[in-house]
Order: sequence, then structure tokens, then C-alpha cells
Amino acid sequence: MNARIKTIIAEAQFGSGGGYDNSSGGGSSPASSGHSESDGSSSPDEFCNDLREFWRHASPLSSSVRDEVDRDRIRPVSVSSPRVPDDIQHQQRMLLLLPAFASPAIAAVRAEALFYWLSGFDVGWVMDMDASGRGGESLTRREVGRRVRAWAQALSTMERVFRLRHREFTPAQRTALGELAVASAGAMLKLAGAVAALESSPSKLLAALDVYVSVSETYPVLARLFSWGPSHPVSAATETMLAGLVDAVQRCGRDLKAFIRSHYQWRMPQSGEVHPCVGFWMGYFRCMMRNRVSLYFVLGNEDGDGGLSLVAELISCLEAVLEEKSAALAFPALRQVFMLNNTCAIMRRAVGSDLEVFLPPEWVRAREERMEGYIKGYMDASWAPAVSRLDGGRTKPSAVSRRRHQLVAFYSLFENACSAQRCWKVPDPVLRCVLRKTVSESVVPAYRRYLEDHPEVEVAVGRTAEEMEHQLSDLFEG
Repeated sequence: MNARIKTIIAEAQFGSGGGYDNSSGGGSSPASSGHSESDGSSSPDEFCNDLREFWRHASPLSSSVRDEVDRDRIRPVSVSSPRVPDDIQHQQRMLLLLPAFASPAIAAVRAEALFYWLSGFDVGWVMDMDASGRGGESLTRREVGRRVRAWAQALSTMERVFRLRHREFTPAQRTALGELAVASAGAMLKLAGAVAALESSPSKLLAALDVYVSVSETYPVLARLFSWGPSHPVSAATETMLAGLVDAVQRCGRDLKAFIRSHYQWRMPQSGEVHPCVGFWMGYFRCMMRNRVSLYFVLGNEDGDGGLSLVAELISCLEAVLEEKSAALAFPALRQVFMLNNTCAIMRRAVGSDLEVFLPPEWVRAREERMEGYIKGYMDASWAPAVSRLDGGRTKPSAVSRRRHQLVAFYSLFENACSAQRCWKVPDPVLRCVLRKTVSESVVPAYRRYLEDHPEVEVAVGRTAEEMEHQLSDLFEG
């Protein structure tokens, strides 16, 4: 039996799932995605013309200030290029917007320029958030995830663009660039406040980790680049936001097991198949461990095991909840099939994925033994009663009528089991094959021996051993 369980694992096609949105049955780690103004069809000259069009409408700025832009520094990339690189586009836009951040400052023009600058990274919406980081709209979990990914990409790209141009600028330009960086960094921090202010949820934990990583990695670089000391407004605001994010992650971390028990809808599948929560939570754990260094720094790792205990504990919590909920299923044998399906699904999503390195060495072996136990429990509850009707026929003499009664009882139990279990579902083809073979090897030889030992018993039409074996091959199709 153990060899068959190992076969299931060896032939697995491992999957993943999760994410910010709890509507998905499985998930994958959220991919970073940015926004580019160019769709690949505009030439560099057209791009620069768009920016000059902005300046024509950004009224009160004098032409003398606009003329300070060094036009040689925005020399277009060759039009033979199929696409203007994003960083070049951002640098060109930065150079044309930079005069708005030179002294003397004109608030309206600076605000308009900042919005245009941030919109080029698909994060202009941060300016609509108030000082606490809350916007005037209620966002779905999917939208929160989308915005966090766009925001993290934008912050990383902005930092790189600032760093690439910083050394090439004159002192006056560096001063203006510093003002743009201050304005950008301050506006971008609003999202950190928005995430920290969300209600505690699995989505908040992932979003808070992503934002924490971006802020803790990027803002110190900007502080060094522009010589922002600890008392600088951006540096002070950064420390406040990081503290808020740490608190948010810690609170969500303490609630994780409660989330597993209550966050996903626990309506039980009546065919015994894999519960949708398995794909959701296993994908969620993978997304969570994407930022594992920050996760363990924030949550603390008292055991010093590099994350082994947390992942194993969370999976064990999921398994325990599945076991509890299986009691709602109508038949003992169906409960065993349900747990077998779900244990197999958990293993497939863990073994061979990036979660496996966070599981102790004995974890796989323990689940293999557990699956063997579920198969034995299923056989005892479902087929042992039928086979028991055939026991004793070889050693105990009895009347022909009694033997016929034994056979009728066997047929009845056999048909009842087949009728119910055709509707049960084992979605994994390897596991389905193992389960069918286990049933067949238990029932068919016992039935064949009984017929051989009692040739005087008349076998009904369609009741040969081969025909019954064929009937068992239809089990677990759902």
C-alpha cells in the first residue's frame, strides 16, 4: 500500500494557488506588473510632444523656467527601436517636469506636474488618498492586490530613475530633483497608510508584507541619495509607516489560524472531492512565504527554525479543520474519501513547490501514512461488511439455502456501495486508480473463491467475477 501512495506523489503534477482575492480556488503568487505610457506604436518625438503639450497647459510657469530644461538630455532614442525603453521614457518625462519643482515653487503647477509624473507609473491614484492613507472609495481585495503590485513596481522604478540621473545633474537640477523625490515619496507613502488601515484579513497580511518590503528597501536608498536625515519629514513619515505596517502584519499573523477556520466558506462538497479552500490556502501560504525574510523579521521566529514551524503549523491547522468539517458528510466511508482527497491535494501543492523547503523531513512520510490510514478506514467502512458475508463458506458446512442467503446479502451490500460511490469523486487519476484497485483486490478474489468453493450455488446473470470487477471500474467518477 505504501508503494502505491508513493506513486501518487511521484506522478503528481504540482499546482499552486492563492493571492489577494479570495474568489479564486487556487492561486499563484501575484506577479508584479507595471504600466507604461507607450503602447509601442508612438515614436520618441510623439512622446516628447505629449509632454510639451502638458507644459503648454500647465499655466503659471514662466517660459524662462521651462527653457532651463536641457534639451540635449532628452535626445530621442532611435526610431528604429521597436519600443522606447520604459526607463528612458520616465527619464524624459522627469526632465520635462523638473522645472515645476525648482524655486520659486508654484503649488498648483507642482501638484499638476506631480500627478502627471505619478500617472506615468500607473499610480496617480495615490494623490486621491487623504493624509491617513484612506481614499474616498471602498476597494475590493482584487483591486487592493492590483494597486499594491503597481505601486511596488512604480516605487522601484522611480528609485532607479532618480539614481540614474542624479549624478549627471547640475546642483540646481539636483535640488529640483530632490523636491520631486520628496513629493513623490510622500505621496507614495499614502498607500502604506491605506493598507495599515484595512480591516484584519488574509489579504491585508499579504498587502502589508508587500508594502513593508518595498518601503523598507527603497526609502533608505532615497534617503542616502538625497541626504535625508532621520528628522527629515519623509524619513520620519517612513518610520511611522513601517511601524504601522509591522503592527498590521503582527495582528494578522496572530489571526491566521482563526482565518483558516472562518475566512473561507465551509460548505462541504457532498461527493467527497477536494474542498476549494485547499487550493486557496495552499496558494496563500506560497504567496505569504514570498516575503519570508520580512515575515519572520516582523512576526519573530522564536524557534530559530527559518520558517519550518509556521508553515507546518498552518498546514496542520488546515488539515484539522478539514477533519472537523468532514463530520458533516453523511457516510463514514465518504468522510475517509474526503480526507484522502484533501490530504493528497495538500501534498501535491506542497511537495515540489517552494513550500517544501519549509516543511520538516518527516512531513511527507506522515501524510503518506495518513493516506494509507484513510484508505484502510474507507475499506473497513464500505467493503468489509460486504466481504464478510462471504467469510466462513469454506470451513463451515451449511445448507444451500443459507449459502444463497449469504450471497443475496453480499449482492445487496455490493450494489448499494456501487450505486452510492459512482457519485463520489476522486479527481486525482492516480489516486482514483489506486482506490479502485484496492477495492477490486479485496472484493473480487473473495467472491471468486466463494463461487469456486460452492459450485452448487446458482450465479445470477451478470454476476460473474469478471462482470463485478468491471462494475467496480466505474467508481469515483462523480
